[in-house]
Amino acid sequence: MLRLGWLLVILSARCAWGDFLPIDERCVTAIYSAYNYISFAGEPATGMWDTRCQNSLKVASIYAASEVYCRDVERAAGLAQMASECEEFGHRELLPREAVAENLTEDAICNMRTVSYLEMTRDEVASAPIMISASFFNRMYNTIDSWQFESWSHHAFGYIGYAYWGVLILLGISYRLCRWAIYHRKPRMQSAIESQTYPLLNTWRAIPWVGSTIHWLQTHLIVSAPLASRGRELLLCTFSNRAEALAVGGFWILSIVLSLVGYRTFEGNIYWPDVTSQILRYSADRTGIMAFANLPLLWLFGGRNNILIWATGWSFATYNIFHRHVARVATFQALAHATLYLVIYFKANKLWKVFYKTYLLWGIMAVLVMFFLLLTSLDRLRFSSYEVFLIIHIVLSVLTLVGCFYHTTIFEGHEYWQYLWPSVGIWAFDRILRIVRLCYCNIHVGLTGSNLIRTSSSQMTYDEETDVVRLEVSLATPLIHPTPGDYFFLYQPFRWTGWESHPFTVGAWSSHLGLISSPSKMLRKSSESLSVSQMPLLPSGSQGREEMMLTEESSTDDNVPRLKAIFWIRPYDGWTRHLRQQCLRAKSQPVNTTILLEGPYGHHFPLWKYESVLIIVGGTGIASAVPYLQDHLRRSGHDWEDGSEEKTRVRDIELIWTAKQVPFLKNVASRELKPLLLREDFQASFYTTGSSTRPSEDVTDLGYEITLGRPHLQSLIMSRACDASSAGISLAVLACGPVGMADEARAAAHLAMRQGYRIKYVEESFAW
Repeated sequence: MLRLGWLLVILSARCAWGDFLPIDERCVTAIYSAYNYISFAGEPATGMWDTRCQNSLKVASIYAASEVYCRDVERAAGLAQMASECEEFGHRELLPREAVAENLTEDAICNMRTVSYLEMTRDEVASAPIMISASFFNRMYNTIDSWQFESWSHHAFGYIGYAYWGVLILLGISYRLCRWAIYHRKPRMQSAIESQTYPLLNTWRAIPWVGSTIHWLQTHLIVSAPLASRGRELLLCTFSNRAEALAVGGFWILSIVLSLVGYRTFEGNIYWPDVTSQILRYSADRTGIMAFANLPLLWLFGGRNNILIWATGWSFATYNIFHRHVARVATFQALAHATLYLVIYFKANKLWKVFYKTYLLWGIMAVLVMFFLLLTSLDRLRFSSYEVFLIIHIVLSVLTLVGCFYHTTIFEGHEYWQYLWPSVGIWAFDRILRIVRLCYCNIHVGLTGSNLIRTSSSQMTYDEETDVVRLEVSLATPLIHPTPGDYFFLYQPFRWTGWESHPFTVGAWSSHLGLISSPSKMLRKSSESLSVSQMPLLPSGSQGREEMMLTEESSTDDNVPRLKAIFWIRPYDGWTRHLRQQCLRAKSQPVNTTILLEGPYGHHFPLWKYESVLIIVGGTGIASAVPYLQDHLRRSGHDWEDGSEEKTRVRDIELIWTAKQVPFLKNVASRELKPLLLREDFQASFYTTGSSTRPSEDVTDLGYEITLGRPHLQSLIMSRACDASSAGISLAVLACGPVGMADEARAAAHLAMRQGYRIKYVEESFAW
């Protein structure tokens, strides 16, 4: 993998070199650049390209100096390049050597006047060919060579950032492929592994250092918080685990180092004589180019349809962290770029020129917009008013790209647009896929039946005791395969802000033919009663009304099963508060509204592969747990004969759920969790933090108890880890809830793993 990383750096460096002056052409380039400081008599007497290509005295001087200071290969390549530039930019032909041959004899060259740098002023006109001195040539050559190196390194160092993320992503892809190769060759491959038909596949498991290495990585990188004493907070930033913090920290360090090193400076540079001026100019250019190079990464990591999410198996939340930090790095680089250039103009007493050059004003505008983007993307504003944040973010992002385009429009060939157009392309591709997903979920065109076009339908209810909006969306398409861990972005199009979308985890799936995991796996018995997930979670309607609604859906859609996605939404500010107000205006009646789904997104964790499972959730985080529990019910059924999926290996599963509202706990327990509470392999413990009810009053006929306060997660996880270790079985811990609860669960799992217990810890994002 390390070799692959260096290969990426080398390839990117070669790509960067392709846009700059080849080494063989620099000798002649240095010579004709040096003669720009000397004036010659004859015609033409003015104009850079006119005199360089057609003035016989100047052209003869260039030919003569190239014979003295350049090798044959350099002279041939350099003069050919000079001739092509005369035609391309000067629209002139370069005088051939034969036209000035009388000035290029050995005696003529030896008798030419030798001139050092600035020995002749621009007002002094040479009436004969001139030979530049060796010191003049060396000074100009080093100046050109340094400038070419710096121009190359600016882009190459930006490509090193791509290589950095490329290596990390390749590591993630490799890990995912290894897991697929070992665990996902079903069912024949799995049975072969279990029967030791292919013992080589299990050899790695028998090697002691492999298991200990994996355990160490899981303990100290994947599960551990960035700092054990500070939870997920590190330097005013939030990370899910130490691996994310190290990846982001490495990128920050790499970006800072690459912005500070690699400057080829020397005293006597013709363009910038002192070293300070050279460093100012080189660092100003480098920070600007590296900021541009980060823009495609920024847009790629921030997209919902980021293909890297699928390739690596990392969550959208992880890439969102990468997106924010790449944006911060790019913003600080842009600020450094603008500040350094203002210093350069100030030192040259040309600061006033900034206000008279349009491209500079566009650049300043882009930098200010990026900085304002950074401020408005801080967690406090994003969490307090997501809708305002979203609008500001989109508008300012577009302004940033527009400002960058106009800022670099003066450069010949628009060389910096190579970073801008990919950003536009990534953004457009993501938006197109969003539209495709919207149509896929909400519109279905059939080939037979009375209703050829079906659309999604939605109904929601709100209960004041539970303070939860239950949203049921019947999808138009029968082709979606729901799995635990899926989430959708919800739109309410017929509003002033109908373009807004908000992510919510699917709390349950249902169909009028029974609980399903995908359209192709509906329960085989058509005579089965409605699943528990079809009953209203909130006591705002009767079962008969819902059955009637399902019957109507069945009759209108030619008896085609309709998948129903159920969401439990806690109203806060903004759009969720608007949903609650809609329900309150309906006075306890179900509200039929238009909600569009975009998805599904997310990834599921194979809990069924572990023999012992502990699920810890808080509040509406129960939405992440119920699909896994329902999946356990389905896989553990006695009539399970689906050969395309594994039967569950779970022997015991425990749910720890903490919520403020006791009615919310009771409603879910009596409906979605009811089939599980009657099973011997399932145990549930409920806690409430928002009620003064005595625990003894909450004991129900189903055998569960609601306890006041919060669970001691460290004791629970340590106890389960000890029991699993003593029994020699695998343990998985799934957590989803508020940040404080998730941090406590992660810390407890990390402590157990540090003590040698083997735990698979998984955390579902409760908020981004």
